Amino acid sequence: MTKGFRTIKVSIVMGILLVSLFAAFIPTSSARNIGNLSSYVNMMGAENESGLKPIVPRGNSAELKIDVIYGVTAGGILSKVPLIWLNGRQINIKLSIVEKPDWCTATLPTDTLTAKISTDVQPFTTTVTLRVDENAPAYGAGYVKIKAEVPQVGLFLAGFNQVFNIDFTAEYLPMISATMPEGNSKTIGPLDTASFPIEIENMGNARTTVTFKVDYAPKDWIAVVTDEITLDESQGSTGTAYLTIKPPKGFGYHNEAQSITVTMTPARAEDLRNVGESKTVTVIVESRGFSTPGFEPLLFIGALFAVVLLLKLKRKR
Repeated sequence: MTKGFRTIKVSIVMGILLVSLFAAFIPTSSARNIGNLSSYVNMMGAENESGLKPIVPRGNSAELKIDVIYGVTAGGILSKVPLIWLNGRQINIKLSIVEKPDWCTATLPTDTLTAKISTDVQPFTTTVTLRVDENAPAYGAGYVKIKAEVPQVGLFLAGFNQVFNIDFTAEYLPMISATMPEGNSKTIGPLDTASFPIEIENMGNARTTVTFKVDYAPKDWIAVVTDEITLDESQGSTGTAYLTIKPPKGFGYHNEAQSITVTMTPARAEDLRNVGESKTVTVIVESRGFSTPGFEPLLFIGALFAVVLLLKLKRKR
């Protein structure tokens, strides 16, 4: 029994030595195929509170959580022995960003995950930090491509190298600027009308509808503004609204200046419930001059009466 056991033991050792010698003299790829032992990684964006929500342009950096799993695939008789030797050894998963849109910055706070060689699936959670510029397309497809690399270990555990696509979206940025190309003050007569063009520029990242409202106008003054305008999605696109003001024209001499305030509110053209912060402009109108409202009809009737009277006098002669 003792001799038989020794014979079996020597045969096993010799078999291992022969396999090792054979592996030492064949290409690495062939050795991996014989062992059928390989690392693998899978990666996807984590759907959680800070994960796949749209990221606000020009806002604070957002951390996009990523789920990563690591494991080892094994198959074939020859994979059992090296797996016993390698089982439990530490192995590093190297992460790197290889591609991203021009309108965002992306960084990996941690670029290395440490796992253990095992056929058991090992889960990890990591993050990629994103900051989105103001020219990011609202609700357009954004992505970060992250490469995961695992080194080859020995001759029988193949390495891993794959690029994963992590998707995200940018939030709508409702930003506008307003200018008054003809200034914000005018002097007119009490019977005249003042018109102020208001030029609006889209500083956001989508088609924007701007609504206008006269917030304040003094008593007896009439102020009317364009209801709304829609700006193209391209940054820098402009549109013009008009504010028209008519002062009171009561009889007598006028010399008064009043201010009128208009509020402008941007909203995403495709969803007017998605509104941004309102802005205001204030104009000053000075009404100066003499007004005789209501006298014109009397003057006309008087002139007509005078003409009729003259015609009658001529007939009598």
